[in-house]
Amino acid sequence: MSEDVFFNPGDSIANAHDFAAAQRSAEIFKERNALQSPLIVVEDATKENSFAVYFEKDALDTDVNAAPVIKYHVRDRLNP
Repeated sequence: MSEDVFFNPGDSIANAHDFAAAQRSAEIFKERNALQSPLIVVEDATKENSFAVYFEKDALDTDVNAAPVIKYHVRDRLNP
């Protein structure tokens, strides 16, 4: 089952061109910081090999017009 979410790209915690690198960045961030929300590793739906890490709570509705919004596919979740 594929799950899509929307984020403002400026809210990302980390970016990488490799899923393993993005996941590693998320794990490091999780270890060093008390998390406010689960972290999710997502893949850009329009670009191949483009991954980002976001707080799950920062997901946006599709009708948000105030900021640039990009559609991502959820690849992994890291709970606090």
